[in-house]
This record gives sequence, C-alpha cells and structure tokens, in this order.
Amino acid sequence: MITKFLEGTRNCIVDDGHAIHLEYYLTETKSQENSNIMGSLYGIEIVKKDSQFRSEFPIESDSIIGISKNKERVKEILNQLIAHTVTPITLIYIIEDCFYKTPPLSS
Repeated sequence: MITKFLEGTRNCIVDDGHAIHLEYYLTETKSQENSNIMGSLYGIEIVKKDSQFRSEFPIESDSIIGISKNKERVKEILNQLIAHTVTPITLIYIIEDCFYKTPPLSS
C-alpha cells in the first residue's frame, strides 16, 4: 500500500507563456512479510497540472517508489526538487544523479 503526503507546490510559467502547477509528494510504501509490517520505503512523486484550467487531471506525472528507508534523506532530496522546480519528465535523471554520481572526466 502506498501513501502520499503533499510536501510542496510550485506555480511557474513555461517557455510558451503557459502557466503550470507542480505538486511534490513524499510516498511511503509499507513492506510486509505475511501479516507483519517490516518497515517503510520512501519515494517521490511529482504531478504537473495545467494552472489555467485548474484541472484535477494531471498533464503528466512520474514517481519513483522505494528510493530509501531513510525518510529524512528522501525529504531532503524532495526539498531540493521543489527549490529547483523539477518537473516529472526530469525526475528520474535527477534521482539517478543523486545516487549514481559519475566522477568527472580527467583531462
């Protein structure tokens, strides 16, 4: 079972002058074995909506479930995503960079 917690929102104007609304969620997945709850895994979901029409239906969304067992670490990453107005389409690339940093090329 996945539970979502709204952690923040952003409104912004994209290149064509169109306004979008972004919602950032912390997700929690409870892992269980048989009927015993073993622990929680935390993830992130970003939902992009059209600000002009205030639609309940997202234009796009993406989520990564089970990033870490460390809730505070995932919240730190989520706060950085909010601060930099990350959209759903780039979420996977940003998370990959956070966990699998490529060393710089030496010259």
